[in-house]
Amino acid sequence: MKATVIRLPETGLWQNPDFLRLWGAQTLSAIGSRFTREGLPIIAALTLDASAKDLGLLVAFSLLPGVLLSPFIGAWIDRTRRRRVLIVADLLRAAALATLPAMAWFGSITIGQVMGVSAAVAFLSMFFQTADNAYLPTLVNRDQLLEGNAKLATTDSLAEIAGPALAGTAIQLVTAPVAILFDVLSYVWSALLLASIKRREPPLVTGEHAPDLWRETGEGLRFVFGHPVLRPLTLCSASLAFFMSFFAPLYVLFAVRDLSIQPGILGLVVALGGISALIGAQFAAWAGRRFRLRTLLIGTLLIYGLMICFIPLAQGPLWMAVASLCIAQLLSDGLYVVFATNATVLRQKVTPDSLRGREAGTLHLLTGGLGLVAALGAGFAADWIGIRAVLWAGALGVVASTLWLLALPQDLEP
Repeated sequence: MKATVIRLPETGLWQNPDFLRLWGAQTLSAIGSRFTREGLPIIAALTLDASAKDLGLLVAFSLLPGVLLSPFIGAWIDRTRRRRVLIVADLLRAAALATLPAMAWFGSITIGQVMGVSAAVAFLSMFFQTADNAYLPTLVNRDQLLEGNAKLATTDSLAEIAGPALAGTAIQLVTAPVAILFDVLSYVWSALLLASIKRREPPLVTGEHAPDLWRETGEGLRFVFGHPVLRPLTLCSASLAFFMSFFAPLYVLFAVRDLSIQPGILGLVVALGGISALIGAQFAAWAGRRFRLRTLLIGTLLIYGLMICFIPLAQGPLWMAVASLCIAQLLSDGLYVVFATNATVLRQKVTPDSLRGREAGTLHLLTGGLGLVAALGAGFAADWIGIRAVLWAGALGVVASTLWLLALPQDLEP
């Protein structure tokens, strides 16, 4: 029996209780993840006196499991219930993070444990993100994908406003390991809300062959690199991940050591990026309908790359350094949200449901693999030539990543 598709107006997702549960599941979880994102480098840099090389290894180890297994995970997710994957990933991330405050209580926390927890959480997050990318199109109508992704981006932007400021304050008041407990609770909250979703997922497409992860992984790779839209989008994302990973192990270290910015102030600086991202999220759907999609993607990414050049430009007195970082946050994050939201919707629209897990797995393979190489290289290079020079290379590389998008077809679907 053919299912009836109910077409709701643009605000129809407010009438979709299951989408609202998914949205709610990601709200506190998004805020909580900022506690871990800010907390782990601060534990390493300030509590354990880690070097730039150590922080590079911290990021690299968090990426390694995903790089090795992401294509196979995508193929496996195409053959399983995605909501179940989301719930289990949330609960396991909560359990892994809970070990940090527990060991800190006994004064036994080590850089090895921080790296191990970071790797476990990142690996489970890859399961979650791959499944989430495939799950959303089964929860909303095709013509609501842009609205749905824009609403999720709004949540992420609000988290970027509140999360870093709350995290920075909590870290100063109760120390980073204890502050991470909030992220533990947020993952439990997310799992409970996801478990309450009532809409059934569509039947799994098993195909005419028996399950074979190697063959199905190959099908996913051939599909992505043979597609005129996905190929340039994927190569752009991979290049972008490589150069942006220069910032991942070094941004906090650059701010707290080279610029002498306190964690609380740094949290407020990052929160400004959340304000920019929130504005971008509000305009993402409008921009996707108003401008030619190819022009929108190229323009927003190019200007984003130019704006993050204000990060390596930061120097001088404290107020001047903070101002430069604030400019980068305010002028870049919103543009990136517009770019990423419309790029995600485009990927979801051109990928069949039976291949969404493998498409996302291929993306994780490239972005994670290049991100791992970049994080390792950035940490060692920073000890050799200095953090500022490495950040300059990352910023200019982001600008150059725009060139891949010139290969996109002229007549993209909005």
